[in-house]
Amino acid sequence: MFWLAASIGMMALAACGAPGMPVVVLPDSPTAVERSAANELAGELAKCLGARPTIVSEKDATNGTRLFVGATRAARAARGEKSWPVDGVFLKSVPDGVVMDGDPARAPFYAVDLYLEKWCGVRWWTSGAATYPKLDQVPAGNIALDYAPQFKYRETYYLDGFDPLFKVRSKGNFSSLTRFMLSEMTFIPPEMGGNHRLYFFKGRRSAYHSFFEVLPTNTYFTVHPEWYSLIDGTRQPKQLCLANKAMKAEYVSETLKRLREDSSVDFIQVSQNDWRGYCQCAACKAMMDEDGGAASGPYLRFANEVAEAVEKEFPHVRIDTFAYQFTRKAPTKTRPRHNVVVRLCDIECDFARPLADASAPKNAAFAKDLADWRRVAGGNLFIWDYLANFTSYMMPHPNIASIAPNIRLFAANGAVGVFEQGDALCSAGSFATLRHYLAAHLLWNPDDDEKRLVDEFLAGYYGKTAAPHLARFIARVEDGPRETKKPVGCYHKSAPFLGGMEKLEVTRIMDAAVAAAEKEGEPYASRVRRERLSVDHLLLLHYDALRSLAERKYLPWTRPQTRAEAVENWIRDVRALGVRAVRETTKADAIEAYFKELQR
Repeated sequence: MFWLAASIGMMALAACGAPGMPVVVLPDSPTAVERSAANELAGELAKCLGARPTIVSEKDATNGTRLFVGATRAARAARGEKSWPVDGVFLKSVPDGVVMDGDPARAPFYAVDLYLEKWCGVRWWTSGAATYPKLDQVPAGNIALDYAPQFKYRETYYLDGFDPLFKVRSKGNFSSLTRFMLSEMTFIPPEMGGNHRLYFFKGRRSAYHSFFEVLPTNTYFTVHPEWYSLIDGTRQPKQLCLANKAMKAEYVSETLKRLREDSSVDFIQVSQNDWRGYCQCAACKAMMDEDGGAASGPYLRFANEVAEAVEKEFPHVRIDTFAYQFTRKAPTKTRPRHNVVVRLCDIECDFARPLADASAPKNAAFAKDLADWRRVAGGNLFIWDYLANFTSYMMPHPNIASIAPNIRLFAANGAVGVFEQGDALCSAGSFATLRHYLAAHLLWNPDDDEKRLVDEFLAGYYGKTAAPHLARFIARVEDGPRETKKPVGCYHKSAPFLGGMEKLEVTRIMDAAVAAAEKEGEPYASRVRRERLSVDHLLLLHYDALRSLAERKYLPWTRPQTRAEAVENWIRDVRALGVRAVRETTKADAIEAYFKELQR
């Protein structure tokens, strides 16, 4: 629907756009967000028009096409009195131009970017790559959009997505810090709308898995072993005993202390450690029994109790708790408080197939849990989804076709937020830029056309000549799991879903893409060569066997004859790109250790 309106608006350009340079019009007393949005509009239009439009107050607006940004009188007249939903936007043609308004917190910026993208044809592929069509006039006719996203909280966790301006242009509004970071994340500044933020625990440098961040064992376990899990009759430092009243009091006290230290956050986790070992004491077991035997029951009750105490001093802060691994099954009785969100994680699933695919047993089990949590959590459900291969970012990963149906499944089950965990460490992950682009657009509008999004990205970012080859490459990689019928998780080292001949086939396809891009020139060629690094990485792990197979099948072998030379070439190219990690790690020197592993 959006893109049909965009086409009509572009066709009406000559008839409705006034001659000359447009004027960007602000309210007479603009907010900081409105000022930033106006600067965004003028600056980006300058790249399309060849000159920067003037920004004026509404009382000083001159004749000509006026682009009204924010809560101007023109916008209020067009939309009337409006109760804004979260991040709601409003765009509409008016006799002398276009109004672009929205939820004052950040949506004026979104409205401007939507106008630039959907009606002017601007595309922001990455934080450093964009396409700006040349315009003689700005589109002003037949523009109408009144929209609010279902997902109030949207985070695509990719290294390139840490850039605050690109995050805003991608409609992201949540920023998480975890220990799996080697590059600094810069938060969205207030004048661009800011972002929702989780409290960052400094112990293990993560916003997640809070139990031992708040009550560390080296401080409390010796003195209060009864605060920790009873397992097979012995207190062990695995999880917390959620029935212990003294532990709860201390946990609440420590949580409040942390929130007083950082008043900028509006979320804080109350969540299990990232391993098993829940408490087996009689009181904890009784709570589980009351919730149908689900371990999530005591954990959600605990989050509710902390949330009740937090609300008294910090009414704007929401408690974020996990439904993860042993707590993934929904409770039958307990419900989250209004200020608690449940972050349901799908880490066990088969990501080569949509989560709604009942033929994949792990996905069918997750879909059932998702439906159960919808009933339990209502409008408090937050999803943690996994888009990358965390064992090897630079490795073909067959999940691109699953991204859209999965996001739509989350929407259909009432999720209010989605965290898409991607390549937070790697600047050359396999098609990481495409996954980020696709996921970000779909989190804003799950009904967007994923085929169009993929096709436009491949052609716009990699070049029109390489795009068909890259589309074939992606399709061939994603055919692998269907042919082998092997599930594909988010941890695999060397694409086990592709046989030897298939590995050689995708290599030939990628080589053809590079050759095509080189005919089109830079910057397309360098971008496709970067994608080829994932194929070369795959070859390194099966080098001699694949070279021998190629010889037996009389297929061309375009790589060096020795694996040692191929390894050195790959390491050289990876270093040249400034890649700091090829897999999930917390150590800056892990990549050098991996290079040595390959050189053995």
